[in-house]
Amino acid sequence: MEQHTVVRCAEGHVFSTATFPMQNLLEGRLGPGRLIRCPQCGRLRNSVPADVAELSGAQLARALRLEAVESLA
Repeated sequence: MEQHTVVRCAEGHVFSTATFPMQNLLEGRLGPGRLIRCPQCGRLRNSVPADVAELSGAQLARALRLEAVESLA
């Protein structure tokens, strides 16, 4: 089964993505955010992993239904 990560975009939309690669630049990490096309607004947005403990059951279920198609690492 494919693992999904629940993320929040810069606009506050919550959705899931199948891939959320972490990248390093030499010795330092570039940060937790990634450019992902938000399925709610359709724009490339900086997105970070969402704190699922802060989401209600309905919000989490909706986030898992809304899946990002593309991601740019």
